[in-house]
Amino acid sequence: MEKVLLNNKYNNHMKKRVIAYLQTHWDREWYREKEEFNLRLLEVFDEVLEELKKGLAPCFYFDGQTSAIIDYLKFRPQNLEIIKEFIKEKKLFIGPFFVSADAFLVNLRCLIKNLEKGIEYSKSLGCNDFIGYLPDIFGHSRGVFEVLEKFEIKNAIIWRGTGAIKSDIKVRNIDTTRLVEGYFIDILHQNISAQNIALQLEKFLDKIAEYSSNTLILPLGGDHLAIIKNASAKIAQINKYLKNYKIELSTPFEYFSSVKYSRTKTYEGEFLDNSQNNILGGVFSSRIYQKVQNAKLMHKISRIVEPLNYFLGLNYAPNIDYAYELILKNHAHDSIYGCSTDKVHKIVDSRFEKANEILEGLEKRIVRDFHKNTKKPRYVGVFNLSNYKSSGIARVISEYKLKNAQIISKTKGFSDSKLYDINQVPVTEDILTLYEQVVEIDEQKPMSFKTFEPKKPEKLSFAGKNYIENPYLKLSFEDGKINVLNKSTGALHEDFIKITDTRDLGDSYNYAPASRAEVIKPIKTKVLENGLVRSVLRIFYKDLTIDVILDNKNKFFEFGARINNKKKNHKLQVVFNLNEPIYETFAQDSLGIIKRKCDPDYSLFENQPAMRPYELKTNSFPMLSFVYAQGTGVLGEGVNEYEIYKNELRIALLRSVGIISNPKCASRSIPAGPPILTPDLQCLGLQKVRFGLCFTSKKEKMFEYSEKFLNTQCAFVLDKQLDEKIFISANKNNIFYGINNKGQGIFYDLKNDKIGLANI
Repeated sequence: MEKVLLNNKYNNHMKKRVIAYLQTHWDREWYREKEEFNLRLLEVFDEVLEELKKGLAPCFYFDGQTSAIIDYLKFRPQNLEIIKEFIKEKKLFIGPFFVSADAFLVNLRCLIKNLEKGIEYSKSLGCNDFIGYLPDIFGHSRGVFEVLEKFEIKNAIIWRGTGAIKSDIKVRNIDTTRLVEGYFIDILHQNISAQNIALQLEKFLDKIAEYSSNTLILPLGGDHLAIIKNASAKIAQINKYLKNYKIELSTPFEYFSSVKYSRTKTYEGEFLDNSQNNILGGVFSSRIYQKVQNAKLMHKISRIVEPLNYFLGLNYAPNIDYAYELILKNHAHDSIYGCSTDKVHKIVDSRFEKANEILEGLEKRIVRDFHKNTKKPRYVGVFNLSNYKSSGIARVISEYKLKNAQIISKTKGFSDSKLYDINQVPVTEDILTLYEQVVEIDEQKPMSFKTFEPKKPEKLSFAGKNYIENPYLKLSFEDGKINVLNKSTGALHEDFIKITDTRDLGDSYNYAPASRAEVIKPIKTKVLENGLVRSVLRIFYKDLTIDVILDNKNKFFEFGARINNKKKNHKLQVVFNLNEPIYETFAQDSLGIIKRKCDPDYSLFENQPAMRPYELKTNSFPMLSFVYAQGTGVLGEGVNEYEIYKNELRIALLRSVGIISNPKCASRSIPAGPPILTPDLQCLGLQKVRFGLCFTSKKEKMFEYSEKFLNTQCAFVLDKQLDEKIFISANKNNIFYGINNKGQGIFYDLKNDKIGLANI
């Protein structure tokens, strides 16, 4: 009978068990710069070790990421052995991630690499106990839970984006606990009596208990906070005054072993419900210029350089790993979100630049060693590393003009044969004209290498004074409107593409429209190219041009926007007017395709201001490389946010604001950070973004269009034909995403919506 009473949550005579754990949430950089936070880290973690040495705290949980420990040991290497000892004694827990990353803006390979690096380092220090710890991420992507499962991590802790669901749930086979009231609980850091703390905690725990079983979880700590001094004694004092609860200092692992998780309902894993706490969705379009760079580098490292290194048996893995580390550091919470100080984001830019230099150098050396040119070239060698047949178009840069090629740009510089020959040093006399050229070639098998002699193209793309077309698509400019014809179906979409501008009085975290969207009218058009392989039509707006690109083969438009931003506090979007109100979309996330329900009648502008303590819901969502609705697909490169209103599919091209957190933000009622001014966040001056447009009746076709849009190809000139190579046999249901540290191919199983790993 006693056992029954202990487990009866309606028994008012028994106190509920509260498992508390000591922790700090560590932003690598945010409202202060990295080196300042490093100094604070030394002070904070010195105290953690001191409390553990004295036995005044049973254990400490260090935010689920290893990068902070790595940074600490750079300056306190003498403490390595004591850290290992505490880990062995299960008094200190680190990992499994390298950094606490946003999973909506990073691809699957980078998510896996993040865990590979974090787990490897954790195990080198003796830690083998892991939780997918992600309490402060701004919503959760399905991919992170799928990746955790592949690494046999059985538990996760989350917070934002879950809405009012119960505390303990099952997410894609992961036992998952949401922190009902969040991770930031600093009441024990305050200089007030144990009785007053107990009075406040009682109310706080009552809220948690509404969604929990008889056992509650309570994190104690917050952003960059020191460990609670003499925590065990403080908890003992507080317990004397608690009426309905008894706190025991332990670990999250103890909580997971004490709670039963429902096997009847499994959540798919995406959490973007902000009804209970802020998810701060404006971060998906803050500092788009960095998101563009991030998208380019993720694609190059995971789909070009790393696969080539593996397939060709090269030894550049350490260099690739270093480039990954630079990119992953930028994936840390707040950094890639775009919600830190301007100084922080200058460092973000610097890391991206370093990674780009590494990847450019590696790609050039791989090509050099693969073919070793000796004569004037006449062929094009192409690595098609896509999951799909090539479109029959290749782009190369060379000092040689190729036969049957269309030159699309010229620059002055050194040839690769000079720059990457260790027996030569380029001098002034070696500077020559480099030609960027597009050539037409035969279709090429997926995941293969082949040599081609450029074909004499049959001109199939044309640009005129007010139109551009090829056999599949046509765009025309008439009476100030942009119309699009899908030649495959004969469907004419009139007044289909618009550019809109909206005043934005929000901040880095939240979009807060202060006006209705104003349509920016196109002024004129001009033919830039009308070549044998491709054509380009430029559309002029005030302070904005958009180049529309069509080649002879592709079934999608490519758009290159150049924005001369002279305004502050506004948002530019490209708007596609679909036929019907949009009730659902299909977008690429870190795992595959996610279906989302939309309310086309909801207007953020009309529902402002937000009531305390809430953040207004929005019709804006993240996407990785594409979004699809009603047979229309929009492609993007670092263009990661789309919005729905009525029949409009809106894609953010620029968001210009100037403060980390605006205390008067109309779409969010409480501050999300300090009100630090960030002039660079206004994105003044020239901004460049790429997006695309296609039509298809099958949403799965978007993967193929996306890979061609992102150019999953490495092409170069050579002077002889080389043997064809097939690296992986293509499977239409398994989409290749990269190669992991064990040399296994990472695949997305399209049919079953899950990750697959296979030896290649």
